[in-house]
Amino acid sequence: MLPLCLVVSADCAHVAALQAGLRSHGLKLYRVSDIAAMAPILGQWRFDAVLCDADGLAADALLATIRWLRGAQHAPIVVLASDGQPDAPLDALEAGATELIDKASSPQLMALKLQRLIELAADPVEAEPPRAVSLGELRLDPRREAAFYGDRPLALTGGEFELLLLLAARSGGYVHRGTIMQSLRRSGVGGEPRRSADMHVCRIRRKLREAGAAALALETIHGRGYALRLRGEPDPDASGGAPWTTRHAIDDRMEAHKPAA
Repeated sequence: MLPLCLVVSADCAHVAALQAGLRSHGLKLYRVSDIAAMAPILGQWRFDAVLCDADGLAADALLATIRWLRGAQHAPIVVLASDGQPDAPLDALEAGATELIDKASSPQLMALKLQRLIELAADPVEAEPPRAVSLGELRLDPRREAAFYGDRPLALTGGEFELLLLLAARSGGYVHRGTIMQSLRRSGVGGEPRRSADMHVCRIRRKLREAGAAALALETIHGRGYALRLRGEPDPDASGGAPWTTRHAIDDRMEAHKPAA
């Protein structure tokens, strides 16, 4: 699933071109015209970043939007600025914007910057993990870096233990890929972190199967990260399930109700 960004702008033509450009580089964009239209959307859907068009909003409306967003959600707030508003960058940052991106940037450069901001905004890795974590018959002791399923020890590497501890501690909610990458870096795992995350997940799944941990499901939340849950828990794709439910459903709703171009 592609990361999803909300853009606040009254400039339909610019947003339509931006939608096409970012989609070709792995990002989806949904447009609203102002705060009034944005509030109910943020209450229903989960966005990875919010973009505010400095040219498509009046100066006062832009600053009011940024201030409102800071209290309404935790995704990065990006201002799309141009040379036509020389004071917009300073005012926007003072109002609480996370970053400024030049509207003249190529779609590829803009997409790379947005993806980096989304990655950095992932939940931070906890400095001190909990003393012990249990999930069903899975038991993890971070002080000894020991893992057991029932009475059977799990032979995990340092990186695998850190990742399984992170997943088990957040049972019922997914762990963002960016958080996993931070955890692997902290554990001193070499190589490219994205590939390392996938490799560690595959190895953990195999070791859980070998230990007979059929009650545990290590699931991929496409475009987001991973989740560890007991199989008897509600399916995260079902209505009323885990927090990312609306994030999965949004693709179908966007295809059926595309923003005005």
